[in-house]
Amino acid sequence: MAANTHFRFDREEWLLFGSALNEVLHGFAVRDFENTIGESKATVEKLRADLDPSRDTGELTLQLLNTRIVRNALRETIRELGAEEFHARTGYGFEHGKVILARLDDLIAGCTSH
Repeated sequence: MAANTHFRFDREEWLLFGSALNEVLHGFAVRDFENTIGESKATVEKLRADLDPSRDTGELTLQLLNTRIVRNALRETIRELGAEEFHARTGYGFEHGKVILARLDDLIAGCTSH
């Protein structure tokens, strides 16, 4: 599939994505940010602003590149925070975060395997 592939996510998912992006930007230090997350802090900050809940349309569509950024941010947030902190800081259960991460992994893998 091409890099212009789009994925749709519901409001609950994109609120979690916004929390994960906020954590990697402002919650804890990410070593080698650009390589770990996949883009510069400025690009990630713009994506985080685009996920602002006040702009709720009920559904979010992300291109493959932004889906990778979100996946990487969620992965690092899960790794860094662990179960108790993850829930306290994102408002979502740790296991739920891992399920969403696995879904993102599957979506991305489906694009890169063709």
